[in-house]
Amino acid sequence: MTYPTIIASPLAIGRLARNARGAAMVEMALVLPIFLALLMGILVYGQYFMLAHSVQQAANDGARAAITGLDAADRLAVATRAVDRSLAGVRGVSPATRSVAVSETAEAVTVAVTFTVPEGAFIRSSFVPSPGNVIRADATFELPAE
Repeated sequence: MTYPTIIASPLAIGRLARNARGAAMVEMALVLPIFLALLMGILVYGQYFMLAHSVQQAANDGARAAITGLDAADRLAVATRAVDRSLAGVRGVSPATRSVAVSETAEAVTVAVTFTVPEGAFIRSSFVPSPGNVIRADATFELPAE
């Protein structure tokens, strides 16, 4: 079988170059990947900042509650309950994905909260580089002077 030879005339090439639909398709092919990457970046970093704010607020709540504890074990228990209450609305938070540490000096109590973003979360998208999978925050409150 032989195929017909198509010879494009200069007139046909000129018509193709002036075709608005073809130009729109080429422009879309160039702009769409950049637009999608920008949109995904906004979503990924928006979720990261929301999680970072939630973890910082949980650390603040934990430190505020920890100053009411009588000893180190009681302060850890009170801080952990306060952190869990504060993070109750955050999806993916469980004792396996968050940790709470309480340290104290003679003048202050510090609560450190670490949250590991679970697998399958939107923030772990490979399309856009994410800021990190572990979010840490701490808060310090002074103990009342005696």
